[in-house]
Amino acid sequence: MSCMVSAQNPEGMHPKASFTLDNKIFDYGNIPEDGGLANHTFIIKNTGPNPLVIKQVTASCGCTTPNWSKNPITSGKTGEITVAYNPKGRPGPFSKDISVYCENANPVHLTIKGNVQKAKEGDKPKEPVFSPVETSYNFGTIGENDGYADHIFYFKNTGDAPLTITRVQASCGCTRPEWTQTPVEPGGEGFITLTFSPKGRIGNFNKNATVYTNEGNGYKRHKLTITGVVVEKPSDPIATYTDTIGGIGIEKTDLIYSTYYPMRGNKELVYIKNYNNETAYLSWENIPEYVTVNAPDSLKADWPGEISVIIDGTKTSEKRGRIKDSFKWTIKNKEGRVLGSKNITATVNYTDDFNKISPLQSVNGPRLTIKNTQLLFDNIKGGFLGFGGLVSKEFILTNTGKSDLTLHSVTSDDNRVHLPELSGKMIKAGESLTVKATVKAKELDSAIDTDIYVICSDPTGPTRKIKVSAQKAK
Repeated sequence: MSCMVSAQNPEGMHPKASFTLDNKIFDYGNIPEDGGLANHTFIIKNTGPNPLVIKQVTASCGCTTPNWSKNPITSGKTGEITVAYNPKGRPGPFSKDISVYCENANPVHLTIKGNVQKAKEGDKPKEPVFSPVETSYNFGTIGENDGYADHIFYFKNTGDAPLTITRVQASCGCTRPEWTQTPVEPGGEGFITLTFSPKGRIGNFNKNATVYTNEGNGYKRHKLTITGVVVEKPSDPIATYTDTIGGIGIEKTDLIYSTYYPMRGNKELVYIKNYNNETAYLSWENIPEYVTVNAPDSLKADWPGEISVIIDGTKTSEKRGRIKDSFKWTIKNKEGRVLGSKNITATVNYTDDFNKISPLQSVNGPRLTIKNTQLLFDNIKGGFLGFGGLVSKEFILTNTGKSDLTLHSVTSDDNRVHLPELSGKMIKAGESLTVKATVKAKELDSAIDTDIYVICSDPTGPTRKIKVSAQKAK
């Protein structure tokens, strides 16, 4: 059954939204009191000419948690309104109202109903348990213009019922949360990413995010905290320009694109300054066709400048995984004598374009969970005459989704962390893959503090990180 919603608009007013719902009433029938959340998804279709925006969805009771498509729904496309009802402690018939507020439309009311069958006497009710690996993270010192700083908090469901994160509320608009959207089965793992914007926030910061779950009849709360210090770009040239090439100070030569947008330009900005007592001339070689370098052809003595490196997402639709490209930068004087040259690298996590899939495809897509998200290699002992001294740790990648998961890459930026080649490896729904990371004692001239990056086809989290630390025994 399809329910159509539309409205006429007076002359001069914005066009009213027009959309249909697959139904307005859903009957769960009989559900067990101790069976965990009961979920249902209403499908909404935009039948009007303009994008449809769902502004808010509210429920008549705290026992009912709605979630909905946050992006505008284009004409002819569908979105989802998912409702989760918590039957624990609520035996008997129930009927709950949900109000849907769309832009340029009157509110629409949905209903879920059913009957909760009381748990048997003496049966221990099943409960989910939110168990985070950590509850706080210190970024240390970050520059105001360094771009977004993000950290992934991993958690495990140590209970015996599915765990659902209903929402995550940050204490400040400078902090954006993202989290696992699907229920986490007992023993499974999920993630919450907090992304902090340091721009205009000089000084110490302490930001909290409140995690709302379905534990304790939906009233359980957890707090995650990120802290650190935001500093201005130092004016001292030595502190600002970490390298000097041919008398040109440069802020950094390794560009890391923390976020990649398919079908768009992805830009990194680098500051430079000419410390020579004469004009320097800049040139570039081996630039890939999908990379644009905007930089001055020449730089006067003691003049600052900037270089912008843009990755064109429209030309990288076939690239997948964490990939490092390099191109050569050469500095000459006016006579053409080479003053210096160096390769500039750009590291990008190339992911699938999930804007092309529908909300329903996303729900039926793959889901990656990771067991062992921190690999600690403590006090590695060397082998005999430089041989041996190998230590390995394992982590497990599990596809808890409904379709095959593709691993685009599993790599570390530190080449002392040895990993198998897994690009293009497929993990079928419900299956797992055990991956071994190896560290060699003879390569540990200094401690390892890095990450393993997993780039995959999970639309809810295509980029994942596994922390790796190692040190040699004294």
